Order: sequence, then structure tokens, then C-alpha cells
Amino acid sequence: MKIFIKVIAALLLLFMPIGILLGVWLATPPVYSNTFVGALDEKFDLLTETEGEKIVIVSGSSSVFGIDSEIIEKYTGMPVVNFGLYAALGTKVMLDLSRAGIGEGDIVIISPELDSQTMSMYFNSQTTLQAIDDNPKMLKHIDTAHYFSLLSSLFEHTGSKLKYMREGVPNPEGAYNANNFNKYGDLEYERNKNVMPLYYDSNKEIVLDESIIDYEFIEYLNDYISYCESVGASVYFAYCPMNSIAIKDGLTDSDISDFDALLRKNINCDFIGYIDDYILAPGYFYDSNFHLNDTGSRYRTLKLTNDLLLAIDSPTLVKEELPEAPMLESGMIEVHEKIVGAEYFEYARLDSGNYMITGLTELGKTQSELVIPLGVEIEGLGYAAAITIIGEGAFDGGNVERIVIPENSYVAQMNNGAFLGASHLRELYIYKFNAEAINPPANFVGAADGFEIHAPKDSDYLTGYFWSQLSDVRIILDLE
Repeated sequence: MKIFIKVIAALLLLFMPIGILLGVWLATPPVYSNTFVGALDEKFDLLTETEGEKIVIVSGSSSVFGIDSEIIEKYTGMPVVNFGLYAALGTKVMLDLSRAGIGEGDIVIISPELDSQTMSMYFNSQTTLQAIDDNPKMLKHIDTAHYFSLLSSLFEHTGSKLKYMREGVPNPEGAYNANNFNKYGDLEYERNKNVMPLYYDSNKEIVLDESIIDYEFIEYLNDYISYCESVGASVYFAYCPMNSIAIKDGLTDSDISDFDALLRKNINCDFIGYIDDYILAPGYFYDSNFHLNDTGSRYRTLKLTNDLLLAIDSPTLVKEELPEAPMLESGMIEVHEKIVGAEYFEYARLDSGNYMITGLTELGKTQSELVIPLGVEIEGLGYAAAITIIGEGAFDGGNVERIVIPENSYVAQMNNGAFLGASHLRELYIYKFNAEAINPPANFVGAADGFEIHAPKDSDYLTGYFWSQLSDVRIILDLE
């Protein structure tokens, strides 16, 4: 009896803190409602509350930026639910949640980004907890295999919630705010051109070969397809839009055709359209290799709609002309402010006319603190061209301990490997308030142990689309 009582007491001691933590989490009001992932609850409600036959697009953010649902509804006569959101959630979570709203007569279009993360069983517990913050009841539709991971992340997540309650909830600037979604779940935010410094994201090349395929995920996807068909839905796989200049060097048309054949062989549903038709010119894209601008969204939607109408043997096809890609702007930014600290760096001129930092001069290698200059002076012109990229190995071999990116900096991208060889670097100070304006590398490998990033108070570096995917670095919002 004494042993039994001790066991019960031990179990109570173990589970009581968990119960308290769950209580605090459920009792605290939502704080992520304005963030990009905060749109999930409204998308879920739209999915589960739309009556009758409907078209459901299950995807990542490529469909958020690349679908005009009103066009699809116009030609098919069916309501559309854009159930795409964010690659950091993982495709698996979107498949799991969408089961709750699929019914007889529905058309389900699966269109994940062709990437090793989205074509896998990837799951991110922190991002998922943020996404279900407005409606924790969605938890019951998530695979129970993830519950332990979610529970393990609950302490950190709840602590972040309490901090936001004290200091103010995140409210991202720019496109990545939940208030920019329309009634279909599409993004409505003006994006009229390609804003990437190289017109593509060089950190995330598109690899169209078997290396990005997780066959466990393919098996899971096929099980999802079987479920949808069992409740009377039709299922199709559609290709996401892909930036043509981001395709991995060396891949031939034959290689891409082989990849297409591999997917068709292993995914147990009909495909609509052809992969070549969704590899688009860079002028159609916005801020990533999968995110379209307004013209690109219209182009992709018209193409997808016509391919869908052909697949369902519709007597009506799309009669509208596909829009031409907007012209790529030359992109050279004239800098008329005084340039300070340029002598510490080496540079390469980009096709746009702007510059990329490629390394340190001998003088630069002796500095313990470096401030990224605004630009590189052009002899005889009286102004400088902007520095827009920090390249791979930019600080290699130096003694720098602290790097500062000023508020008025034009740096829009830090390439993968930018911090390789920066073994003394402990702090990166970014004074640019809008996290959307600067794209980070995949990681900060190469910096010293304990490396930290400091960013402005009330900015969205912790919850922003690109920055929230970082897992190897501590970000502190403490700059005035």
C-alpha cells in the first residue's frame, strides 16, 4: 500500500506541473493573431464551415501568394478554400487538418513546394503552437504522434505568450500579416515586382530530383489521398510555381522530365498540368523562389484553372490571355549618404549594379567591430551603389566580434555561409525594423558559441516569415 501511495505521489508530482502549464496556455488570450501563421484558424473555419461541394487547395505559402481563388470560382462555379499557409508548419500538418473539412463532391488540389522540407514528414512544434493559438481545438486533428513534441515545446511557448502579453503582441509589417488574407484565404497585398536582389533567392535553389523526396511522406500522402477518395472527393496533384533562374545548375530538361515521371509513378492521384508550365520567368515572382507577385498569381491561377477544367472534362475553358511578366528593374540603388567603413571590405559587383560583400581586407581582418557600409563609391559619379548582399565567407579570417547593420542599410540578403570563418563573432546588431526587408541565411554556422542577434524592440524577427524558421540562434528584441 505504501509503495502504491508513493507511486501515485510521484505521478502527481510529474503531471501536476504539466497540468498547470496546459491551464496557463489555455487560459491566456491569443497573441499570434496578427502573424502569418495566425491566419490558420480562419482558414480552418473556412474549410470546415463551407457547405456543399468545394475546391480545396492544400499547400504551403506558394498558394497563399500564387492563387486568385475568385478566378477559379468564376470558371468552375464552386467555392474555393485556399488552405495553404507556411512551409515551416510542414505539409503533413496541413494534410492532417484538412481531413476535417473534406467531403463528398469536393475537389482537393495538393500543391506543396518542391523542396526537401515540404516533401517530407517535417513537423515544427513551436510554429504549430503559434498557429493553433487562436483555436486550440485544432489540436485534436493533428497526428497524436506529435503530442509529445508539442508538450515539450509548451513551456517555452507559454513563456513567450506571457512576455507578449506584457510587452505587446506581434503585429508584422508588410505582406506577412494575417490581416492581409481575403475571404478565400488568398493574400491581398500589393506586390507589383520582383524585390529579390538577384531576382531569385540564391540561398534556396530548387532541386528537382529524387534527393528531395521522402518516401515515408509519399506513403503518408497516398494514405491521405485514399481517405479523401473514400469520402467521395476527387484528388489532384498540381505543380507549384518555380522561379526558372533558381533551378539547380546542371539540371537538364531531361532530368526535370524524369523527376516529373518519378512523382507521377509514386503519387496515387491524377496530375493536372505539366511541370514545365509552372517553371516561370523571374519577373513573375515577388520575394522568394515560390512566391508570386500579383501578375504571377494571375498567370498561375489562369493556367491552373484551365488545367483543372481539362482534368474534369469541363465544356468550358479559360478564354483569358496569360499576362506577360513584369520587366525586371535594373535595380541599381544610388546612395548619396556619406560612405563610412568601406575600406574594411572586399566586394563584387552584381548584375543589378549594386554590390555584394565577398570578404575582408587585411585592415578589415584586424577590426573587432564592423559596421556594414551603405554602399560602394563609384569613381567620377559622385554617388555610391548600394550594398545589398552579404556573401558567403564575407567575414572569413577576421577577428570581428560584433557586426552592425544600420537602420538605413540596403542589405536585403545574407547568403548561406555568410558567417563561415567568423569564429570570434558573438553579436550581430540589426537596426532595420522590418524583418521582411532582410533575408537571413539558413543558419549562422561559423560564428562563435553563444552567438546572439539583437534586433529592434517590437519588431517581428521572432515571428516573421523568414526569421522564425531559424533554430540555431538566439534573437533578442532589445534595440531602441
